[in-house]
Amino acid sequence: GLKLCGAGYRSSAGQIAVRKANCGPSTYNIYVKPANRCSPPTAIPGTSMHERGLAIDFELCTTRDTACYRWLAKHASAYGLTNLPSEPWHWSTTGG
Repeated sequence: GLKLCGAGYRSSAGQIAVRKANCGPSTYNIYVKPANRCSPPTAIPGTSMHERGLAIDFELCTTRDTACYRWLAKHASAYGLTNLPSEPWHWSTTGG
């Protein structure tokens, strides 16, 4: 009875756009600034699990208190997914 939806694969151009939005538009912000200094944390282009098609951001998992997060925390491992601890919405094959 729980609807899970979100976004998975992201192209390199898409990752650059997300970095610009979350980290700032300068070349440093896009390609050098540590991911944890962005809000929310955002991987450097070329290092994102989304670019490899191995991660998904679930729309309804904004916090650990949501039904989405609680269900995934209990069942995601059966589907090969692990949560990135700093982002309740981000699940991937490695947790990264």
